[in-house]
Amino acid sequence: MLPQKGKKIPIWKGVLIGHKIYAQTISDLLHKEYGGSGRAIKQLMLQTHATERTVKHWLSAQNGPNAVFLLRLIVSSSIIRAFVLGLIDSPLSKSWAATIDRYSIAAAREAYSIGEGNSAESKFSYEESDPINGLNHAPKNVPDVKELNERQHWFMARVASGKRCSAKEIMMIWQVSLKTARRDISNLRKARLLEYIGSCRNGRYRIPRE
Repeated sequence: MLPQKGKKIPIWKGVLIGHKIYAQTISDLLHKEYGGSGRAIKQLMLQTHATERTVKHWLSAQNGPNAVFLLRLIVSSSIIRAFVLGLIDSPLSKSWAATIDRYSIAAAREAYSIGEGNSAESKFSYEESDPINGLNHAPKNVPDVKELNERQHWFMARVASGKRCSAKEIMMIWQVSLKTARRDISNLRKARLLEYIGSCRNGRYRIPRE
């Protein structure tokens, strides 16, 4: 509740009191899940489409991710997702939140669908809409993510998270032919963004080590 008089806003008493604490918290969480190596930077770049400089700022706690990148981290990082869910389930959140009814849940699902639709139907690229963190600032030694399609980004994110997956998952999730799915994976391997280890029957894909 805001005070009836004056311009002062009540002091926030929960977690993430300031920008510095926010940046340090995200840095600690990312280090816990990914470490701080060059491989960790590459994984985060692939999962969020952020530049190398931006990811290094997150890991060094110089800056925390903005809203767009935070949402991408919530989707692709299990530890960031768990942290956010912990915030939602905290006593402070419960004291402010009203009972969630089925109408609220339906509205949330509709909002999510709108977000998915905007992503699929967008007529401009991410690089054009975000010049600061766009690909014009990407290092030369990292493949240009413009060369990767949405299916490939999705597949790389699953592999980076440790999930075992194959061309069949691409085929089923994205409703494409098995030939197209295999071509997506083949191009990732040619670009040295992906490698296969183990036997043909029991092996798996992984992100190449530095």
